[in-house]
Amino acid sequence: MALISSALVVGGGIAGLAAAIALEQIGVHVDVVELGERFGAVGAGMGIAGRAPDALAELGIYEEVAATGQPGLGAPGMYDIAGRLTSALPPAPPEGQGRGPIGAYRPAIAEILVRRARAAGAHLRTGLTVDAIDEMPDGVTVTLSGGEVRRYDILIGADGAYSRIRSLVFPDAPAPEYAGQMSIRWLADGDPIEPEGWYVAGAPGRMAFYYQPYPRKLYVPFVVNMPRTHLSSEDAYELVRDFMAQYTAPAIVELRSRLTPGDEIIPRPFDWLLLKEWSRGHVLLIGDAAHATTAHLGMGGGMALEDGVVLARCLAEADTVAGAYEAFFARRWERVRTVVETSVVLSQREQENLPPDPALMHGAMAVLERPY
Repeated sequence: MALISSALVVGGGIAGLAAAIALEQIGVHVDVVELGERFGAVGAGMGIAGRAPDALAELGIYEEVAATGQPGLGAPGMYDIAGRLTSALPPAPPEGQGRGPIGAYRPAIAEILVRRARAAGAHLRTGLTVDAIDEMPDGVTVTLSGGEVRRYDILIGADGAYSRIRSLVFPDAPAPEYAGQMSIRWLADGDPIEPEGWYVAGAPGRMAFYYQPYPRKLYVPFVVNMPRTHLSSEDAYELVRDFMAQYTAPAIVELRSRLTPGDEIIPRPFDWLLLKEWSRGHVLLIGDAAHATTAHLGMGGGMALEDGVVLARCLAEADTVAGAYEAFFARRWERVRTVVETSVVLSQREQENLPPDPALMHGAMAVLERPY
C-alpha cells in the first residue's frame, strides 16, 4: 500500500506544479488550488541551470521546455558601460555532469507544467486558497476560501514568499526580508544582439543581463539599488529608459532604441527568506514559501523544480510522512541555503559597489552541480 494516496498543493507556480506532476507519477492523487485567476499569468525570462534541467527530465518536459527557449546560459563576461570586457564569468560545467542549461520564457514553462500536470491526472482549480487547516492523526482537513471542506493525506504549501499556508501553520515565522534592490524585468521585441549574453555594469549597484529566451524576444533584467516601493508601469518604463541612457556600448544603445512605453516591464522587490523548519504534522512548505531568494544566481526557479521531484522521491521511499519530510529537508537544505545565502551576499556586494566574486559563484555552482 502506498504511503499516501491524496495531496493538496496550495499554489500553482513552478514549485506547486512540479510537485503535482511528480506526486501523480508515484500514484498520489493531487488537487492544486491557486488564488489567482490563471496559472503562470505573469513572468519574464528564467534560467534553468545546475541540476534543474534533470528535474525537468524527471517531470517529462525537458525537451518541450528546451524547444521553447534558448539552450545554454553562458554569457561572455562582465562589461562596462562602453562595452569593454572587464572580467570573465565562471565557465560552463564539464560535459557529463547533467543536462544542458536553458534560458526560457517563464509563462511558456508554466503552460507546459499545467498541461503536464493535467495529463498526469492532477485536478487544477483557480480562485481558491486555504482558510483553515485542521491537523488529524492521519492527515489534514482543510477549509477552502469558498467554504468547501476536504480531507487530504498531506498538504503542500507552495504559495510563494508571502505564503498563506506558512502564516497558518507557522504564525511566528519571520517575514521575507527586503534585500535592498528592485528587479526590473523588460521583455524586448526583436532579434538577438551580439553578443547574446551580457552582464553589464552601470551606476554603482545597477546591472543588466540579457539573452534570448524564446524566438524574437530578449529578456533584459535590471537590478537597481533603491528603497522597497511600488512602481507603476510608467515608473518602470522611465527607470529603464533613464538607466540605459548611461551606456555607450553599441549593444545597449541598440537595445534602448527598441524600448517603447507599451513594452512589458515587470518590477519586483528582491525579498528573501530562509526558514529552518519547513514541516509541521502533515503540512510541508516548499519553494519560495520556505526559501525565497534574490535572482543573483538565477536559481530560484531551479530550486522550485528540484523541490517537486525530490519531495516525490522522499514520499516514495519513506515509511511515514514525518520520515519523508525529514528526508526532504535533509536533502534540500544545503542546496537552498547555498542559493539564498550566496545570492544575498552578491546583492550586498553590488550595493557596496564591490566587484564580482568569481570564487563565491564557483563555490555555489559546484554545490548545485551535485545530484539532488
